[in-house]
Amino acid sequence: MRMKAGARLAATLAAGIAALGFSATSALASTTHVLSHGSAATANSWTATASMSTARATPTATALSNGRILVVGGATAELYDPVAGAWSPAGTLSQPRSGYFVAVRLADGRVLAAGGQYTASAELYDPATNSWAPTGSMRVGRDSFTGTLLRDGRVLVVGGNSLNGVQASAELYDPATGRWTLTGSLPTPRWRHTATLLPDGTVLVAGGISSVGPSWPRAAERYNPATGSWSQAGTTTTGRADATATLLGDGRVLLAGGDNPSGLASAELYDPSTGGWSATGSMTSVHVPGIAVLLQTGGVLVAGGANAQTGDVYSPGTGTWTATGPLVDPYLQDSAAALLPNGQVLYAGGSRTACGYVCYYEVYANAELYTP
Repeated sequence: MRMKAGARLAATLAAGIAALGFSATSALASTTHVLSHGSAATANSWTATASMSTARATPTATALSNGRILVVGGATAELYDPVAGAWSPAGTLSQPRSGYFVAVRLADGRVLAAGGQYTASAELYDPATNSWAPTGSMRVGRDSFTGTLLRDGRVLVVGGNSLNGVQASAELYDPATGRWTLTGSLPTPRWRHTATLLPDGTVLVAGGISSVGPSWPRAAERYNPATGSWSQAGTTTTGRADATATLLGDGRVLLAGGDNPSGLASAELYDPSTGGWSATGSMTSVHVPGIAVLLQTGGVLVAGGANAQTGDVYSPGTGTWTATGPLVDPYLQDSAAALLPNGQVLYAGGSRTACGYVCYYEVYANAELYTP
């Protein structure tokens, strides 16, 4: 199992929310909210919203500058309108995206989709025309890697699995030219890891699975875009793959869950000022693979996983987790999630393995909303 690509975009969402000046709170709100499309929702609860037109197994969800959410997976994409609570088509991709690819919103509002199923191809979604167009291909075909928007507008992709094995390589995409160039390689090859843009513009890479011992590396690494090189970034308390990583409002990074190889409920914090890792409170449920979203309250929602009926919300002020109400569709894996302008979270798609006399794989078009 592995972490959703959309979850790896949590760091980008976190940076945007922090820039808006939201601060952390130590408790969840206890009020009732009215949804943009008219229905009511109780705080810390999940409510159903319209389903997508297509079931998607490993989608990504990207918040656009117009407030809509772009969900990509397979040969097509869809847009969720939080005001209407409805979906609309978002064009056909030049190449179907399956497996674990990345989707990154660029500084100009377009969205870069790259990789998946060991392909090196990439393409761009333009919200102005609601269409896709090919762009330059990566130097390496990758699956289960990370994509991070840098301060200078370029996109850094790191590691992953390829037809040649686990990757230590990294490369940069330049939207101005549509080209990719190799940059410094990771000291530790890894896939199913996390990547987080830090306040100083460097990128923290942690967790994952390596092709060299130990299989679940605890060593973290930091990329400097100015030099194109990597440096050590401390040692995590636990080796973990498929974890979620979220930049908090105070600049620390929350690394939560994952597996090693069994599911983990534990979490830890990275402090860029000291370069050290420390344990924090454990989640009430195991979320593997889970997805994380930084809330407008400053807390972090983690949801999803084959054994999870609820989500978990982390309070940076207390270092503790609170279980959410039950999901409308529990036990889903590899769903996509994104923060809406009104503070709710859209949670869509994913898959589940159901077993009776035989086991079978189900893919979902369902979507629901979390209200903090």
